[in-house]
Parts: sequence; C-alpha cells; structure tokens
Amino acid sequence: MKWWIPLLVVALASCSSLTVPGEGKPTAGAREASGILARSAAAHGDPVGSYRVVEVFYAGEWTGVVKRLQPELVDADFRKTSVETYKPRQAVVIQEHRGPGGSKRVERTKEGVKVSYNGTPIGDEPRRDASALVADAYTAFLFGSSWLAENGRDLAVLSPVSLDGQRCLRVQGRLTPGFGFSEEDRFIAWIDEESGLLRRLQFTIDGLESTRGADVDVTFSEFWTAADSSVWPGRFVELVQRPVLVKAHEWWMTGLKADGRTLKSPEKAQ
Repeated sequence: MKWWIPLLVVALASCSSLTVPGEGKPTAGAREASGILARSAAAHGDPVGSYRVVEVFYAGEWTGVVKRLQPELVDADFRKTSVETYKPRQAVVIQEHRGPGGSKRVERTKEGVKVSYNGTPIGDEPRRDASALVADAYTAFLFGSSWLAENGRDLAVLSPVSLDGQRCLRVQGRLTPGFGFSEEDRFIAWIDEESGLLRRLQFTIDGLESTRGADVDVTFSEFWTAADSSVWPGRFVELVQRPVLVKAHEWWMTGLKADGRTLKSPEKAQ
C-alpha cells in the first residue's frame, strides 16, 4: 500500500497550492536560471567551492503523523540530534544520529551507503535506501544554491512568487541521479530577489517505492552570518506537499565547523 493512502483519512481536506516540481511553465531559459543560482551561491559564500570539510550539528522534532506513516524514512527513534560531516567535493557524508533508541551512523559515498545502529551494521535494504536519500537531501539543504548550481540540470526560470512578503525568483531543474537511489528528481528553488538567499527548496522524493510520486519542501529561515561572511540558515521546516499537505519535520542548526574553524559554537547554541 502506498504510504499516503492512510493519510487521506487524517488530512483529506489538505492540498498544496505550490507548483509541482518539473511541471512549472518556464518564463526564461537555462542561462538566466544559471545566473540566478550563481548569484545565490555567492550570497551564501559558495560553501561547496569554499570548504573541504563541513561539520554541522542539528536538533529537531518530527510530527506524529509522519512518524507513523513513514517510519523507515523518519527513523525517529534515532534521529533527534545529529553531528554530520560533509565533504562536498568528494560527495561524502557521515551522519552520527542520536535519539531515544540510541545511535545511528550513516556513511554515504558515491559507491553506496553503510548504516549501523548502536554499532551493529545492517543489511536491511529499505532502511539503507532511506538513509541514502536522507544523506543526499541534507547535502542539498546544507549547501543550498551552491550545490544546486553544480548539480542541477535542464534549468529554467519560473514566474516569481512571494514568500512571507518577500519576492522570490524561482529556478526549476532536474537532478540526475536524484536523491538516494532515484534515477531522477525534480526541484524548484525559491531565491529571495533582494538578498539572493535560498528561502525554499521543493523537490520530489522518488528514491523509495513508498514515497514515489510525492513531493515535499523545506523552508529556510533564521539566517546568520559567520565570521568569514558565509551565510547559513539556522531553522528548517519540512512539509509534505503532495499527495496531501502536512508538516513533517522542524529542526535547527546548533553548531557549525568548516575546515577546522568553528563558525557557530555548539556549546553556545540555544
């Protein structure tokens, strides 16, 4: 059974007004879209090109509905706080999660993914597939426009829209491969016209059989500027957009290190 069918019972009246990623009507082509992403990457400090190793600390909360309907992807017993290491030029992600169930470690590389719980490796394919999807998606969340500028294909500009009273330019594109083991995913990036910051990322999640055909979005807020002038989001909110609209996850960046330098001290995080 598709995971969203039971959700219709609890959210029958909910529906998304956002454009489906990949189905937007372009108003300009790849050159203009690439320029928008490049300017946004520069506004953030181009973290993909600027750093070899980024270590980030997160804490967050999952909604009860999503924990029940997509337990393998959410993995709420192990994903409450995390320390995550990213090597963007090598496409390497190491995530150390902790939760009420103990610890979970994910090692994601171009060759595949390794997952262990409380120090014991697993061969469970659905959990491994879900962990690969999460590691790839969180790379996009952390590096934002800088990562999209390098990995997006078939870019196009969509008509601008407003988000919290701010005019946003929208860039639509494809990721091949997609998140996790998907052959392809589609995305729409919302970029603040004035500041150049990435405010929202919509994307499909076709890397799992149980989520194929769905799309979600993450909004970024509470931006802060590091001592090296790079700009990072401090708060993330994820919504499932389709087939029904429901909040999934809210989390916060509680610390950040880049190439051995502390940009945001975990000890001082609120």
